[in-house]
Amino acid sequence: PAKEELINALFDRYERGLTELLNASDGVRDVEDAWFFMHSLFELIWQHRFLYRDLNDLLSNNRHLETHFQSVLKHKTRAIRALLDGMAQSGALQIDSREAEATATNMVVVLTYWLSFEYVRDPRHALEADSAQMALLRGAHHVLNLLMPYLEPGQRLHLLNLVSAYSQSAQPAASAAG
Repeated sequence: PAKEELINALFDRYERGLTELLNASDGVRDVEDAWFFMHSLFELIWQHRFLYRDLNDLLSNNRHLETHFQSVLKHKTRAIRALLDGMAQSGALQIDSREAEATATNMVVVLTYWLSFEYVRDPRHALEADSAQMALLRGAHHVLNLLMPYLEPGQRLHLLNLVSAYSQSAQPAASAAG
């Protein structure tokens, strides 16, 4: 019982932080904003990675997490839809409303399960602090890469440049730490 109470308290803290961050999705207007938003989401997820490492097991054994994580997914999806709407209104991307829901869902799936993917790729190192920065950058890149077909050409190029610049700046840090 004490372990479950601790997990619930940590999850509740995560959920409060996530709600605050997701509410900022209304302010995303371009690739630069989206990059910062995604990276912030991944940093919050990283801080609470214990929830994501064994998500299915935690959900199957904890009714509080089961019900609240469903709300988290809905809120993530609403926030990503707001991000897409804001970017479309500003002209940064063009997406048919019939494609927006599936794109938002795909982005949420990658966002939610990215750390699991990283762990499967390299179980001995993926969730260590010295691997975190590159894993988070790769996650933000792959989530935003789902927008490539819809981005205005200048925004597409800007995303590619952001990915390149951040990856290069993180490489020496990751190499020095290892």
